[in-house]
Parts: sequence; C-alpha cells; structure tokens
Amino acid sequence: MAESKAPIYQEAGGLERALIDLVRVGARGHAAGVRQLAGRLIRAVPPSVSDAGAFRIAVHEALAQASPSNGLRFDSGAIPTDAEGLHPLVNVDAIPVADEFVADERLAMQLQEVVAERERADELARAGVSASRTVLFTGAPGVGKTLASRWVAQQLGLPLVTLDLASVVSSYLGSSGRNIKSVLEFAKSGRCVLFLDEFDAVAKRRDDDTDIGELKRIVNVILVELDRWPETSLLIGATNHPQLLDEAIDRRFDRVLRFPLPGHAERLALLRNAGQGEVSGEVIDLAAAMWEGWSHSVIMRFWELCRRKSVLHDAGLEHVVVSELIEQFPTSELRNSVWRHAHDRLGMSNRRIAALAGVSHPTVATGIRQAKETE
Repeated sequence: MAESKAPIYQEAGGLERALIDLVRVGARGHAAGVRQLAGRLIRAVPPSVSDAGAFRIAVHEALAQASPSNGLRFDSGAIPTDAEGLHPLVNVDAIPVADEFVADERLAMQLQEVVAERERADELARAGVSASRTVLFTGAPGVGKTLASRWVAQQLGLPLVTLDLASVVSSYLGSSGRNIKSVLEFAKSGRCVLFLDEFDAVAKRRDDDTDIGELKRIVNVILVELDRWPETSLLIGATNHPQLLDEAIDRRFDRVLRFPLPGHAERLALLRNAGQGEVSGEVIDLAAAMWEGWSHSVIMRFWELCRRKSVLHDAGLEHVVVSELIEQFPTSELRNSVWRHAHDRLGMSNRRIAALAGVSHPTVATGIRQAKETE
C-alpha cells in the first residue's frame, strides 16, 4: 500500500514508537491495549534492542506480574457483553496494525480514498458532501477483508471494534437483535472503525423462506442503523456471499469494495514480506507462480507452516519451503524447476525429491534434465 498521512510519532524508530504507543494507550486506561502492545513486542522485538531474548523474557515477566484486566473501555463506554455479562460481544483492538496488508492497484486506491475522505472531511463538508460512513467489503474467503479493515483503522489512528455476526447469531439466538443493537450503540459512542464480519449471517434477503423471523426483524434494525450511522465512526461490513444480502441493505452502503484473489504481483509481495530475506528470489518467484488462484490466507498459512517446520526441524527456511512446494504441487507445470532447484542448489537427492513428490526417481531425473534444457 502507498503511504498515507500518519501521526508524527510514527516517524520514530521501532522501540521509540512502541514506547509512545504504550504511554498513549496506558494513559487512556486501556489495560487490554497495553497487553496487546506488549504481546507484539514479544513477537517482533525492535531491531534497536541489543539482546532480543532477554527483552522478551523481561516483557513476559512484567505481564505476568500485572493484575488481570477488567476489560477495555472506550470513551467511558463499557464493552457490550452477553446477557449474563460474562462474555464480550466484540473484540477491541486499541492500536490495530496491518503493515503486511497487500492489495492490487485498483483496490489499494479505493481503500486510500476511504482513508483520505476521513482525513479531509472538512474539505468535503465545504464542498457539500460527506465522507463515506459505511463501506461493504465483498470477496471470496481469505482475500484480506479482515486485514483491510485493520489497515484502514491503522491509517486513521482509530480503534478497531470487531463483531462476528455469524458467531453472535449462532451463540445468542433469541437475543441477537438486542446484542447487535448494543454493539452498534457502543461503536457510536466514540470514534472507531466498526467491522461487522459475516454480514450475510443477519442481512439476508427478506424473501428468503429458509430464514427465521428474528433474523428478518434484524434486517429492519440494520436498515435503520445504516441510514442513521454517524460520521464519527466508520462502519465496515464484510461478506463472502454478496448475492445473499437483502437488496435494501446493499443499496445503503456508501461504497462497495470488491476484493479479488491476489494476482502475481500481490503474491510476490506477500511472499517477499513473509520471506524476510531468508528465501531466494528464485524460490519466491516459483512459489508465487505455483499459488496462482489461491487466496491470501491460504498462501500465508503455507508460509506459517514452513516457518514452524523450520524451527521444529532446525532446517533452513528455503529448504523447508522448497520441500513443501514439491510435496504440495507434485503435478504443477513448474515442478521440474522446483526439482532442479532442490537438487542443484539445496543438494537434495533424486530419491528424496521423488519421495516428497510421490513419483519415481527416474521421473525426477528426467524432470531435472528437462528443466535445465529449457532454461
């Protein structure tokens, strides 16, 4: 994503920025936010820290000594809970981070416009128009809708309040309407980005005969809320099935953004970010080509699997990535190139490659020879 306007403190280095964030969140009394930031510091120690191991241990021990959090408050409004008051209905991310978010040029421009509208709201008002209050994200599962909501909140410097509508309906059927209304009122109590995931779970067409009466009443509630939604908070709905939405719901969103599967450039960016310089460009290129037609989340799950195996087996990340590509794509048109890299660059035997791919070792030998002839 291209850079957008950001708070001055973001220009500070990693450790300095983390300390500023901790002070800012702690001063607001956001205990959960402090824990969240501390967790991020443990996972990604700033480069300026000389002893990463000791730093992680110190932060972990500091967290262990803290008293349990009574829950995050946002602008003096308590997080809404279920009828028993035991379980929060939403997740509040005080300082959302989505630096790893990748989108194609068209979608990136649209998301940047949503951010710019908020940053230049006064200019829009002088022109007689308002910033988008409600945005709908549509696309296949795993294409980055949730991460995009976090990115928008990060760019705006606002907390992210997330409600999984499918979970609320399944877990609290019978009081879903009341719970959803309480979440909406909570999100309107202060500036934030409200992310309603699985939007089609409650906003189905009212002519859907398979639906139950309560959900049809909830649609009417949401229609009213979308019309009255304030400019102070941004409401983002997300659905994997836009065709299921009630047409009246769809029309009430100020903007509809469609998320495609990642193209080659986006897959390259995802994998390069994930590789962090530990995997060669040749393997990154091969992996990006072999994962064509797959979603962001599938690709990143593959990479996380490789990282775990790298640690567990004390093996180089590139060696693990290549091994997994051989095993998961035994019939790919690019398999010969992967086999050649495994044999020539990583020293894998033909029999080892054959065992991973589930083919005979003469087949591997032939494939490697063909790859060399075509390069």
